[in-house]
Amino acid sequence: MVTTVVATGSEFGDISRRAMDSEGIGKVVIRIIEAQSQKAFLDQKLGEFTWPERYPSMEDPFVNLAAMVNWTNTGGGILDRFFDRRPALMGTGNLAQSISGTTAKGFLEVGSALPYAADHQFGLSSSQPVTEQAKTTIGRFIGMEKREGEWKKKKRLGPKQKENREKFFFKMAPLLGKTELTTQVNQRPFIGITPQNEQDIADSIEEFVAKGIG
Repeated sequence: MVTTVVATGSEFGDISRRAMDSEGIGKVVIRIIEAQSQKAFLDQKLGEFTWPERYPSMEDPFVNLAAMVNWTNTGGGILDRFFDRRPALMGTGNLAQSISGTTAKGFLEVGSALPYAADHQFGLSSSQPVTEQAKTTIGRFIGMEKREGEWKKKKRLGPKQKENREKFFFKMAPLLGKTELTTQVNQRPFIGITPQNEQDIADSIEEFVAKGIG
């Protein structure tokens, strides 16, 4: 024996209204996509696409050159995270926090307004200036100083500067002669529809229409 229960009266009217509520359904979908995007940063993958580590072809010692230049350009110092291959895209957390969605009748949109978001989503070429401020910070880290308009090795170094020079000189010193750093960014998609995402969306829409929960 098979039976089914069908809502009637006001309950059925509520279900009908929610089924026609494109904005309400859109908000449900947005929340799921936003949550999946946030999870991608933690898992370092979106669906079956596992994100490559930072500069995957770089041999040890590792230096995240692009992140270091970007940070020191505006007065930041050399941070430990510049020497870690993972987690990718988790340096400042700004990209993950920037993801948001909007909905209107007929469409919904989820994305990031940050200018470099597309570089990481699709894997594009990215360029950034190397400022004098950045060069000063980087030069100091590896025991370099500017004399007579040229970068030269300091003769007297503290133990840490000596260690940094021996380990990172050939990776970091070339930045002192650049005015711009161009990097081929590896593709690390963080927004998209995956099979699991599709199932979660379908389940959540069904629950929203049936119970107003979503």
